[in-house]
Parts: sequence; structure tokens; C-alpha cells
Amino acid sequence: MKNTILVLTALELEKTAIEFHLQDIETIFHPETNTDYAKGLFPIKGQNIEVIVGRTNQTNINAALETERALSLFNPRYVFFAGVAGGLKDVNVGDVVIGADVYGYERGKAEEGKFKPRPQFGSSSYDLERFASSYAASENWKSKSRELLDTTFAPEIKTYTGTIASGEKVDASIKSELHGFLKQNASHALAIEMEGLGFLEVCRMRPAIKSLLLRGISDLVGDKGEMDGKGSQPYASQNVAAFLFGVVDALITTFPEVVEENIDQQLLEIMCKLYPGGMKDQGIWETTGGSLSLINLNQSGKGQWVEALRNMKNGGIVTFSKLLEAVLVDHPLNQDVKKLALNVKK
Repeated sequence: MKNTILVLTALELEKTAIEFHLQDIETIFHPETNTDYAKGLFPIKGQNIEVIVGRTNQTNINAALETERALSLFNPRYVFFAGVAGGLKDVNVGDVVIGADVYGYERGKAEEGKFKPRPQFGSSSYDLERFASSYAASENWKSKSRELLDTTFAPEIKTYTGTIASGEKVDASIKSELHGFLKQNASHALAIEMEGLGFLEVCRMRPAIKSLLLRGISDLVGDKGEMDGKGSQPYASQNVAAFLFGVVDALITTFPEVVEENIDQQLLEIMCKLYPGGMKDQGIWETTGGSLSLINLNQSGKGQWVEALRNMKNGGIVTFSKLLEAVLVDHPLNQDVKKLALNVKK
């Protein structure tokens, strides 16, 4: 695995905003499907980092297909999905949202007169999300965001970390059935979009590749047409692209070489990716003989795994080896899991 960075977008204007930061761009093609990618160089303190940019088109299905195709071909060190999204709560046009996780709202059971949701979940890489959140508070980003600011949209560019709702619909009215559904079932979601779930669903099967979902807010529910007319999409795309490359710069400067993570970090990444819903996900914790009563379940799946692994290190009933054995039953062909299980037994 090289220092290659893969960036995926849904729209052409988002891709253009990413390419603005690159030098020596050339078009390359997938050897089997002829899918086109832009390959360019991002200069960081005397070295040039290879960046591949691909466009998936809209919807989670397309995002999943193109993510799998690109990951298989390029095997990058980091993969990002960056683009625009609609704001649901707290945010303003131009703000950047770091997608700690996604709430897939489409799946459920339709009965007479009501819909029972059976949501899907996806998580960005824990350490990459935390790194991006730290960068958001840095003086470097604060200075850069002031340069990017267009007060037509908001008095400042803020950055948030949280949940993003993902589905196949555009929420364009606070009176819509979809908006009411989200307020009731995903009131914590900061934004809504159409690709994040598909992207993270594919990334979860490759926990060794660090993945992160980033969104720039291009409109709020109810003002989409008005904001689009003012150029909000290019503005939001510009902001999220600048934030992304600020994160990349800081990452490569801090971690110039690919370093093998310790077992704790690898296991946390695997559990967050393969079981994003937390310890109840697929009954994984109870399969190992663990007790759910010992962990605070009123937190994100990622938070549950952080707490669970901390307890395991302090001598809990569930061991790393026992947990990985259970994971291998669910995912017998996952190479990252098999590799870690062998290392734990050594």
C-alpha cells in the first residue's frame, strides 16, 4: 500500500473543486471497464503525493459500485468521499460536516398506514475522523476558512462532526413526509445526501484502508432552489475540497510513512467497520459470551466499541482472540480479519 490518496465525488463540479488542488493532472482508465479517473500530484513539503479522483454519479448504488471498482484497482492508503449535502440541523450553507457515521433511512417494512424503519449504518475510520476533527480546530484551518468565506451565505464557515442521513431522496421541504420521518427517526443527523452509505458499506469490508466521508453544506431544507441560484454548490464544493486537502497535508506531514498499526487500533477499526451498529450488530458480542449490560449502549456503535475494547484490555471475559474467532464466522474471507487473527495468536 503506497501513500496514494483516492477521492471520490458524485458530481462533476465537486470533482473540479478537488482537481483545483492538484498538479500535472492526466486522465487514466480502468483496464477492464474503461472508467475514467484523474490522476494528479499534491505537493506537500518537498514531496508529491499521488491523488486519484473518480466520479461515481449520484445514489448509494452507484457510489458502492464505483468505490469497490476504485479500491480494487488503486489500493490506496486513504479514501475520501467529498461533495455537497443538504443541511438538516445546526449547519449553514458553506459549513463542512465530517461524517463520523451515516444513517441509511430507506430500509424498513411497509405496513398498512405505517412504515417501520430498519436503518442501516456505516462508519468512517475512527482515527481518521478524530484526526479531521482535530484539524478542524487548528489555526491552519481557521485561517484558510476565513480566506474562503463568502458572507452572502453565512458570517463564518463552521465545521461539525456527526451523523449524516443517506438515502435516495432529496429533502426539499420541511413539510415533506421524508422530513417528518427524519425528524422522528434521525433527529441527530446534521445533513442529508445520497452516496455516503454506499461508499462506507464498501469501505467497511476493507478496514486496512482508512476512509472518511466529508460534506459541504450547499442548501438547507426549503431553500434549495434559492441557494443553487446564488452559487451555493460551487461554494460548498470549494470549502469541502479545501478542508480535505488541509487534512491530507496534516496527515502526510504527521505520518509520512505507512506504519503498521498496533493490534488494538486494528481491532477497533475492524469492529467499527464490520459492525457499525455496535455490540448488538449481528449479535456479535453475545456470540462471544459477553454481557451487554457492562457497556453503555446509549451511544454510537463506534463509541460502544471504544468502551468495549478498553474493558477487554482490563481483563474482561471476552478476549481479542475470542472476538476475532466470532468475526471470522461472519466474515470468513476477509483478509484483514484473517491477518489480525493470526497476529493475535502469535
